[in-house]
Amino acid sequence: MALAVVAMFLATMGVSNVNAASPVSIAADQTTFDIMVGGTITTVLTITSQDSVYKKMNLFLHVQWPSGTSWDYSLTDSNYDSLSNDQVTLTKGGSATVLLTVTCGSDCDAGDTNTVEVTGQSDPKFYPGGGSNCGSSNCLTDTTPASSSSNTTNTIIITLTARTGFSHFVACDTEHNGGDNNVYQGITYLWPYTLTNTGWNTDNYQFTSTVTSESGADVTGWSVIPGLSNGKELTGSDSTGISEVEALIEIVPALTARPGTYNIDLVVSSNGGGPSENCDNPIEVIVPAPDLEIKVSDIDFSHTSAWISTRGDSQKVTIYATVRNNGGNIDSDGVNTNDVTVKFYADSAPIGTSQTVSLKHGDEETISVDWNPSRAHTSDEVGLVITVKVDPASDIGESDESNNDATSYFKVVRTKSSTPSFFMGFFALIGSVAVAVMLSSYYRNKDSEE
Repeated sequence: MALAVVAMFLATMGVSNVNAASPVSIAADQTTFDIMVGGTITTVLTITSQDSVYKKMNLFLHVQWPSGTSWDYSLTDSNYDSLSNDQVTLTKGGSATVLLTVTCGSDCDAGDTNTVEVTGQSDPKFYPGGGSNCGSSNCLTDTTPASSSSNTTNTIIITLTARTGFSHFVACDTEHNGGDNNVYQGITYLWPYTLTNTGWNTDNYQFTSTVTSESGADVTGWSVIPGLSNGKELTGSDSTGISEVEALIEIVPALTARPGTYNIDLVVSSNGGGPSENCDNPIEVIVPAPDLEIKVSDIDFSHTSAWISTRGDSQKVTIYATVRNNGGNIDSDGVNTNDVTVKFYADSAPIGTSQTVSLKHGDEETISVDWNPSRAHTSDEVGLVITVKVDPASDIGESDESNNDATSYFKVVRTKSSTPSFFMGFFALIGSVAVAVMLSSYYRNKDSEE
């Protein structure tokens, strides 16, 4: 009878303990984490029992995600061996270490936040006589499973923020520092861009660049220098320092580059393991075709007008012409602008011989020719038609062929041949006077001799 009472008393103690606060506490070494996308974090849970009655006690660890989105996790012992049924056994007054590992996987993206809560449920086990093993006839054991117990511990709340460990962004301007995307053979252009480390960790980078042609043109001889040296380091969001840098890509088109559209591809690679990135705006450059030009205002004369006599003698006039190249140095067939022909015409007839000049992009040359008008302009003409043509035979393919010639007008007036007649009359008069003087002198001398 006495034994039955004791048994009932002890059983009552065990059952009442089920509904009491757990004598077990949980502590975490860290409760706030930045977790990398695709990575893991581990927090160390130290579980301590303050119980001085029961020889052993099971603790079920209950893990829940209040957001409703559960990220991958595991519970292991200090040797990273999985816990059986998420349960750990504590000795009287003892402690245990449990590792909670969370993985940022398919349900976890950069910028996401989540919270995981860990609570323990304890179940006391009583072994009379203090033995480590208990026979079925003399053991009084609380058979309620720990997972069903209301003996709850404190709750550990762990806050997680998903981060991208290594990522970066390359923002490229749509124009070079000259204000557009036209480039010319052999000229250096600087193209602005900004590299930003958008990752959580400090990273450093490698830079490569390539040139391609939309029409399949040869890209040999192009030079593209990224402007930043390999190994350039930028800090991540987890630390202070420079995380953004502005730079200039140096682009020099080949001397033989044909007209067309070319693409400059700048690739920035992460040495930390992040994905490679290209410019957000593709760098598209245009090599223009040649554009030879002469305007009416480019034609000038040494005189405002000239004369021509009735005998056909005329005043010499020098005609000046300024020609230029507003485009590139090579046409689509590979013909360059080293030898550009320029011809002068008066009344559609050539003046002198053809002249050649070298006109690279932006070059401007002034040439001249001497001309003696062959006729005077009529009363219904503004003047004689003077035309200057650049590349008159269209040997060079251009973007604009309509500006290759210009026409001006020059006044030539006819004069009478009075001036030569005057001199002839004057000399005749002098001759007559001389003859008269000589005859007069002759006869005076003859009379004196007689």
